[in-house]
Amino acid sequence: MLRIVLTVSFLFWNQLAAQNPVDEVIKLCERDDCLKPEVVINDKNYDEVELEFRQWVQTEVGAVDIKSALAIGLDKLFSYARCGNVAGTVIPLTASWGVFGYLKNGKIQQRFSVFVLIVPEVINPPEPTDPAVTLQTGPHIWYYGRVFDKKVDEQQTEELVIQLLKDLEQDNQPFNSTFFDITYFNTHGLMAIGFVKTGE
Repeated sequence: MLRIVLTVSFLFWNQLAAQNPVDEVIKLCERDDCLKPEVVINDKNYDEVELEFRQWVQTEVGAVDIKSALAIGLDKLFSYARCGNVAGTVIPLTASWGVFGYLKNGKIQQRFSVFVLIVPEVINPPEPTDPAVTLQTGPHIWYYGRVFDKKVDEQQTEELVIQLLKDLEQDNQPFNSTFFDITYFNTHGLMAIGFVKTGE
């Protein structure tokens, strides 16, 4: 299943001809069933994005960094999708995938929630057989975020998270600073980093 998702992501990457990373995400998600923004406001050096209702499968992971967390978590989540559920059936997953990370005193903690979206056509996904894997749903929500379209290493990723945190604080934006998410749309570096907007 992971190979299928990554192959599909690679094919979409080669078809993209957008002018900027946000356009790339939108075009990708118009062709696929991935989560796309309902509204994008980009009047600052980051975007305000409204995301539609979605459902996903996730697992909590303790790991030294984001890359390690993804490796451990995605293995569990793709196991769920490959008949590791009470129905013993294949559950179709889609881009995007990623991590929710946690911050304390401006530092990324070694605790992550790894997630993969479930295609919208699956109305009632079966429960996982692994108690460490859970099904989640989310309503419409607003995020502050930045989209990137090139690969970055682990240290650069952490620096990008902290930089967005500092920029939001400097602008006195209302957001939840205790956690962030990094969402990956393909294997070529198209990703978004975001914080949940509060007060909506």
